[in-house]
Amino acid sequence: MECMLAGKGLQTELDDIIKEYAPQATISYMVTIHDDEEPVRYVAARNEDTVHASASMIKILIMLSVFEAVSQQKLALTDQIALTATPRVEGGGALQELQGNHTFSVLELCRLMMVLSDNWATNLLIRTLGMTFINDTAKKYGAAKTSLKRYMMDTAAAARGEENVTTTYDMIVLLDAIFQIREQSVGGHEMWQILGRQQFRDKLPFHWGEEVPFHHKTGCLDRVEHDGGILPLMNGNFGLVVLISNMDNGEAIQLTARMGRCCKAFIEEKLPV
Repeated sequence: MECMLAGKGLQTELDDIIKEYAPQATISYMVTIHDDEEPVRYVAARNEDTVHASASMIKILIMLSVFEAVSQQKLALTDQIALTATPRVEGGGALQELQGNHTFSVLELCRLMMVLSDNWATNLLIRTLGMTFINDTAKKYGAAKTSLKRYMMDTAAAARGEENVTTTYDMIVLLDAIFQIREQSVGGHEMWQILGRQQFRDKLPFHWGEEVPFHHKTGCLDRVEHDGGILPLMNGNFGLVVLISNMDNGEAIQLTARMGRCCKAFIEEKLPV
């Protein structure tokens, strides 16, 4: 990725925030510029190749895999999947509140997985696609260090060291893949809109106001807090991804919000584009 010299100022500001509030945490970030049919340019980055437990950020890859499978005619968005196809799981989402014999379309499950971070919907899609297909999709798009190794909320697998992982660089790669086709195909438009309907705005966009669109996904585990997406502004489209590990969750959420405020202010007031 091409680097902008002007981004050094933002990198200094972000690193100063990290030094003040979380010098011992493992923190990665990338700030990038996205243009149609142009290579990604990066404004600022720190530890962009460091591997983190992905938490729900892996759902971006799963969504991309759904639409990849549709493009290959392996499944259709209208295909129906029974809720009972995988065991009920706790955590984020709404499906765990349901009882009885319900079925949902692939598209409905994809929307629930992303907008509400529904773990049961996610597991249904993982079972439908298969982990091999999802990981092959990561490789196809160049997300070399991103890997799905277990279902959501599979604590036994996690205890065995089977953890879903990613990097800030890989997240930018996957987000740009969606950005580039957002107006070129029905699937691309759907994925872009789904990212824009994310319900959790307590991290990067916390200080921006509800009226500011952000096409993103969040994730959290014990001592892990992530957020990443693309921010459309008057002066361009900007990728922002922050992955934080080994930090108290409440403090990490506040830190991410500070970093989000810093990024947006720098981009709008100091970055020549």
